[in-house]
Amino acid sequence: MPKKLYFFLLLGFCLLTACSYDSEKAVKNGDVINMNGPIFNFDRFEQFLESVEAEDTAAVRIANYTLDGNPTLYNLSFDGSVFDLEIDRSKNKERGDNPRKMNLSCTDLVSEEGQQLFIYTLEGCKQESDVDNFLLLNILKEQIEDHEHE
Repeated sequence: MPKKLYFFLLLGFCLLTACSYDSEKAVKNGDVINMNGPIFNFDRFEQFLESVEAEDTAAVRIANYTLDGNPTLYNLSFDGSVFDLEIDRSKNKERGDNPRKMNLSCTDLVSEEGQQLFIYTLEGCKQESDVDNFLLLNILKEQIEDHEHE
């Protein structure tokens, strides 16, 4: 009996760790990581922006982490004219009543430069609810060295 118990405990542990998506794993996967301050792999987002500017197809994953380390994943793709965003909160323990996954289709990606932030917003979005704009990414200017913006 103890061998079966150990087996099930080990299996449960393996399943729990396989379901997590920590920031180290996200960095290794090449995701753009937003840790509410530090940002990693921003060059991937810049490459995405360059492809959008050239009207080429492109895709990028952004992992936004809460202060407690819970991720919300944004799988963003561009087909040359439309942005498709899948919001995946399935691994975020703090998602509350928000759906595990949600999809948006948007017409524009707008970048704004504030006093302390670069702000990226999807506009012209459509889905089941009345979402028109979606804040994609806020980045502190001090987190990005030698970052060029138009």
